[in-house]
Amino acid sequence: MGDPPEVETLTVAPPSDLPTRAGLPPAARMKRAAQAAAAAEPAPHVSQQIALATLRQEEADTTRTMIRVGRLVGGAALVPVPFLGGNAGLQIAMLAAILFAIAVGFWIERQLARTGATEKTTIALALSVSPGIFVASLYFGIFSASQLFPALALYFFARRENFRSAFALYCLNAVAQGSFAALVIAGVLEDPGLIRAEQSRTVMLIGHFLLQIGFLGAFLLGRGGHKASRDAIAKMQKLMLVANQRAALLEEARQDLDRALAIDVPGRFSEQVFGDYRLGNVIGRGGMGEVYEAFHTGTGSIAAVKLLAAHGLGDAHTVERFFREVRAVIGLTSPHVVRVLAASDESEPIPYLVMERLRGHDLAHHLRSGKMSPAALDLMLAHVGAAVEEAWSRGIVHRDLKPNNLFLVEDGGAPLWKVLDFGVATLEESSGTLTQGKVVGTPAYMAPEQAKGERVDHRADVYAVAAISYRWLTGRPVCSGKDIHNALYQTVHVMPQQPSTLAELHTDIDAAFAIGLVKDPADRFATVAELRAAIALALLGELPDEARDRAADLLERHPWGAVRH
Repeated sequence: MGDPPEVETLTVAPPSDLPTRAGLPPAARMKRAAQAAAAAEPAPHVSQQIALATLRQEEADTTRTMIRVGRLVGGAALVPVPFLGGNAGLQIAMLAAILFAIAVGFWIERQLARTGATEKTTIALALSVSPGIFVASLYFGIFSASQLFPALALYFFARRENFRSAFALYCLNAVAQGSFAALVIAGVLEDPGLIRAEQSRTVMLIGHFLLQIGFLGAFLLGRGGHKASRDAIAKMQKLMLVANQRAALLEEARQDLDRALAIDVPGRFSEQVFGDYRLGNVIGRGGMGEVYEAFHTGTGSIAAVKLLAAHGLGDAHTVERFFREVRAVIGLTSPHVVRVLAASDESEPIPYLVMERLRGHDLAHHLRSGKMSPAALDLMLAHVGAAVEEAWSRGIVHRDLKPNNLFLVEDGGAPLWKVLDFGVATLEESSGTLTQGKVVGTPAYMAPEQAKGERVDHRADVYAVAAISYRWLTGRPVCSGKDIHNALYQTVHVMPQQPSTLAELHTDIDAAFAIGLVKDPADRFATVAELRAAIALALLGELPDEARDRAADLLERHPWGAVRH
């Protein structure tokens, strides 16, 4: 599955006004919840959850129908009773049982309106109709057509979600009907019914045996129908997921095409000289500016020059962010951070940064090719971890780690990962005034606290690296909102789908990502090294029990695929 847009770094108003639903009117809250559920792209186990939720709604609707039909049938059964005669005690008992069932039916309808179908309402309905059905069977005759009523009731209750209550009702009916029939057939009791079987005991035994087969068939048919409906709904959800995946892949391909058409072509500053470098073609574009291939005017050596975009030149905050990147990168010595060769001073009309020219591709390119193995993930985590942890030691938080900003150098030597673009980096002790209280970063890899516009520390980078690793191993991003606000809502409130259901991975990987992607930074891994070690052990199925227990506790509070506010 493809990633959501990540060509440019996002800067929007803080989502304190956006993702939460508490302050929205009911219709807007329902729409926001529906959007989040649709964009979350359920995994197979989540499809089953959705199927069960849909079936519960169906149960509520059919229960209302059953209650209303039951009133009609019960009333119709009582109308002719005074004219039929028969056992007076059974007449009174049937009248009382049917009136009791009707009264309970009104109460259950009110409960359905408040809470929907629950095990409590199902049991209450079963207990209320069973006496009436049984007494009616005795009054009209255990060998009469009245046995159709318990068979219909069994089918109805067997289609409910709760198997135990349905099975208990079947057993109760089978035992009660069978016991009374046995006593009548054996001659111990006289059949009190209006319609009696004037047949031999053998014929009556065979008849009642077939009746019991009918009860069992009604129960099994109901359970089979319930399972078939649940599986059909889950299958529909999976088909919708495939459609969403294909749409995302198409969108990603379109973005790749747009990006490809915009690079390796002359730019507005091509052939101009900045410092000691003459600019060539544009080799990259981002939210803050353009990157040109450049040549030293004296030696001819090749470099890359990043220029601030024209729309940012008049914005003092954007210019300060650009120079902040210069200051952040120029002090880092890690081989896993792009090397700075020169930079403009603040007096230059157009700020620029001269960096080493890298040959290779970014991680986004490699992920789209689908050739990144789980074994190669460890090297990336080691290199990226070394880079960001050196930055943290200097009080710098990157805040925009994503596949486009991780570059695999391909120069014929050993694989080497480098971290790019510190343009939205911040100091841990900074108050965040340079971003003016706005959210900066890329939603698919942005930590929840960052998406809320809160102050962040190095654990926001840990979350981003965990999100990148999730994308690497599962082929899907942790969130894939169809628009910025929906993506931010998912980042803050929705847990991603369970990793082991998306790819052939040991279930220990679920525990590793449960800790790495937890919403509260206090519960997260403290360093990339911890995350790397956990993923390495999880892929082997050797995660320590302590980590498994820690993850289980987190998932109990906020399960995979669940929304929590």
